[in-house]
Amino acid sequence: MLIQVFLQLSPSIFTIFYHYASGKKSRRVADDFTIFYMIGLEIFAAIIFMLVYAAFFNLFISENNISTTIFPWIMAGIMIALSIVSFFFYFKKSRDTKLFLSRKVASKLLATSKGIKNRSDAFMLGLAAGTFELIFTLPLYIIVTVAVMEIDSFPRQILGFLYCLITTLPTIIYFVAFHSGYNLADIERSRIKNKTFFRTIIALCYLALAFLIMNMGV
Repeated sequence: MLIQVFLQLSPSIFTIFYHYASGKKSRRVADDFTIFYMIGLEIFAAIIFMLVYAAFFNLFISENNISTTIFPWIMAGIMIALSIVSFFFYFKKSRDTKLFLSRKVASKLLATSKGIKNRSDAFMLGLAAGTFELIFTLPLYIIVTVAVMEIDSFPRQILGFLYCLITTLPTIIYFVAFHSGYNLADIERSRIKNKTFFRTIIALCYLALAFLIMNMGV
């Protein structure tokens, strides 16, 4: 959950599109777009969660289940790799908060964020935000899915829904910030000031997950 909260792609896209949407249209319309942007994030998270759940249900629980002996070690290795990547490469080496995306993709997202015209655009932008950060979030969906499969005393659907809901929490935080009087420049200065803290927390959380998974493997 901490990793999902501190990842910066979806909130970064949101701050840009909300700033331009509220400038071109009324605050009410910008708020309306925000709802559909978050719905896009939620739908994407739910789809990935269900796909991963279905895949691992067939692998580990069905009659054709495979050996899970090596699985924790593979996941631990992925978490260690993501810990290193997130600390050194999640933010590009610059004075601003440019992320890991290529220049072409970043430029496309920036142009799209500035040109939101209707609800469907906002919804598709939410889907795109989830898609481009999947390299960092897919292992988390796998870990959560396997954990949910082990729980029988609580409805699994509710646990999955609660986890998917976390993906919109950063957007909610920035949405409240806008309505509290902050503007895009204020938020960007805050992100620049705290980007080392963000990447450190993300890296440490991945590393903690790696050690936890390795302990489970032993």
